[in-house]
Amino acid sequence: MCMITEEMVNALKTKYASVHPLMFHRSKERSKTAGELFDILDTIPTEFPIIWSEENKKWVTTKDLFQASLFKG
Repeated sequence: MCMITEEMVNALKTKYASVHPLMFHRSKERSKTAGELFDILDTIPTEFPIIWSEENKKWVTTKDLFQASLFKG
C-alpha cells in the first residue's frame, strides 16, 4: 500500500486548485492512498449540496439536507 506523501498532496492541490481547501482536507482524511484521494477528488459533484457517502466512498449530491433518509427505520 502506497502512503500519501506531502509531494503527492501538493501535486493534487495544484491539479484540483478549484476544490475548496476544507473539501480537499476532508477528502484526504477519508483516503488511504494517493490513488483513492485522486479518485475522490476527481468525482466531486458539480451540483450542491453534497454529502459523503460511506457506501460509495465518495461525495454525492443530495436533496435531503437534513439527511433524514439515513434515519428512517
